[in-house]
Amino acid sequence: MARLAITEHERVKQRDEGFTLIELMFASVYLAVGLLAIAAMVDMALSRNVDARRLTVATNLATEMIERIRFNSPTNATSIVGFGYPYHNIQACNYACTGGSAPGNSTGNPTANGDYNQWLAHLSATDSSGQLLLPNGMGTVTSTAVANPPDLQQVQITVTIQWSTGIRQPTITMTTMVAPL
Repeated sequence: MARLAITEHERVKQRDEGFTLIELMFASVYLAVGLLAIAAMVDMALSRNVDARRLTVATNLATEMIERIRFNSPTNATSIVGFGYPYHNIQACNYACTGGSAPGNSTGNPTANGDYNQWLAHLSATDSSGQLLLPNGMGTVTSTAVANPPDLQQVQITVTIQWSTGIRQPTITMTTMVAPL
């Protein structure tokens, strides 16, 4: 009799092993949802990485132009009167610009013209795959003479860089003051 109970218990134990079909279906649904969530996070991380790269490039270009202007301001600041400042109203872009002009075209300043040409080349730069670093990138430099105190001959410089990323149009704006030493 004891032997019969053991074999009956072993038979019941054998029936409880394994998974049912419904358990496998639920497990596969949970796994599929998890994999889709991971794929969405990877896509979002890659797009944020591209945005961060473009933001870094734009910030570096704006900083570079400000440093060029600061470096050249001791020799250029004497021509501030009447907005003859060589870096006033510079507009550079990697597509058809509207308005603005190269600084050398109006002032004849070769240093400012060289800075403009190099800045335009950097705005039009591509990565190793041939993609523009700043799609539809446009840079603008404006200068405003600071009236008080007039003997300091200070100029407020504003550098703005815009580019497009789909429906958004991010902008970087940096402002600084320059004066002759």
